Amino acid sequence: MNEKGKILVIDDEYSIRWSFERALQKVGYEYALAENGLKGLALYSSFKPDIVLVDIRMPEMDGLQVLEKIRSNDPDALVIVMTAYTDMETTISAMKLGAYDFLSKPFNIDECLLLISRGLSAHRNTKKPEIGVMAPKSSALKGNSPAMQEVYKTIGKVSGEDVTVLVTGESGCGKELVAQAIHYNSKRSHKPFWAINCTAINESLMESELFGFEKGAFTGAVASKCGMFELAQGGTIFLDEIGDMNLEMQAKLLRVLEEREIVRVGGNRRIKVDIRIIAATNKNLRKLISEGLFREDLFHRIKVIEIRLPSLRERVEDIPLLATYFCSLLASQRTGTPKSLDDETISVLLSYKWPGNVRELRNAIEQSYTMSRGTVILPEHLPPEVTAQPENQPEQTASGATQSDTPKKDSSLLVVDNFAANEIAQIPPEDRIRVLVEELLKIGPETGVFSYVLEKFEKEIIRQSLEKTNNNQVQSANHLGITRNTLRTKIEKYDL
Repeated sequence: MNEKGKILVIDDEYSIRWSFERALQKVGYEYALAENGLKGLALYSSFKPDIVLVDIRMPEMDGLQVLEKIRSNDPDALVIVMTAYTDMETTISAMKLGAYDFLSKPFNIDECLLLISRGLSAHRNTKKPEIGVMAPKSSALKGNSPAMQEVYKTIGKVSGEDVTVLVTGESGCGKELVAQAIHYNSKRSHKPFWAINCTAINESLMESELFGFEKGAFTGAVASKCGMFELAQGGTIFLDEIGDMNLEMQAKLLRVLEEREIVRVGGNRRIKVDIRIIAATNKNLRKLISEGLFREDLFHRIKVIEIRLPSLRERVEDIPLLATYFCSLLASQRTGTPKSLDDETISVLLSYKWPGNVRELRNAIEQSYTMSRGTVILPEHLPPEVTAQPENQPEQTASGATQSDTPKKDSSLLVVDNFAANEIAQIPPEDRIRVLVEELLKIGPETGVFSYVLEKFEKEIIRQSLEKTNNNQVQSANHLGITRNTLRTKIEKYDL
């Protein structure tokens, strides 16, 4: 038996099989190759590989069917799915069926070998539990970027488990869409999905909205009424902006989560409820806890699993896909010839910072779709704030010169300029980060300073890692503990 590991590759493309054959042979793995799903399954039984790499789009039997067959017979099987079609439904379905990871084509073979090495290590040290059955449902959640692929993977994993989920991210990122994707891919999909915005309901009405009320409970209560927890029986309740819920209501919600029972306002009868809670917030709940505005016990109760939804600025490569999707959506809703986006318009959309995230992008597309009289949406049709000169572009001064005419230091370097080398050396190591953060906060913007500081540190960490590995992206990604796709995105983002 090969101590390095046995690898089975199932792909109908000869070039892919050939590439893997050369790479696996060079590293010293024992391998087997199959050009379709049926041959792959036969080889799996006889070859007994440690890892399977399978393409999704294949004739006769696709990769998801192969994955399902393998996992049904061997719940501990380690399968890596490969595809050039990185849509949300495919990724979620693969992860729910128990895929170890998901590779987007085209990929670097060195990245594959790194993933295989990690998979073999995990396979030898632990046993992976089987994940639930496939129940694909469509969603308006869009994006093929590495950041969104990670979100889809997590959705696929948690959908089959009836756990409480906390979705975090900036306003306008699409947190409710994540909640819907979890619900409609879960065993509760045939039951109701109810969403409530904790900032949109008056505090005095929150309890009756959630738990219902009995006749005569208060003035105007002429009849009993079921609350959201009863209406969503067997389904899912999405509590958006839970960070704005008052402390009294937090205590009552905690009791419901622990006891799985509610009592209507003005009543005394305990009613059993079977619901799944998905909460979301754009606030720092840990900070609210330290300020006494959020219960720590409730925080741990709702944050069994946390899904952080990236801002649009963190997945710029998804902007063309999203913009085109919104255009097609508007075309289906309105009369007349469908409109499309000019290439220059896409370029403008890519250069804008999108503080309002996907919601702002959708509004911008809707506005420009309405304002354009032809069938092509031009930059001039976009909202003025989107077409305004980007901060990172040269701006004309009163004298007619541009800022680019004068060398400008990266603001992160100003922090270093505030300290002489000997002064930095005199600061205790445990205090250096605190001091640097203090300086960055001084020179940072009035809003968005959290992202600003993180980006400064992230850029430097990646720069030093690349320097340490002589710009070897595979080694650097392994050193940082991220995928090479993520590293490549960061390198482009910071122009390293």
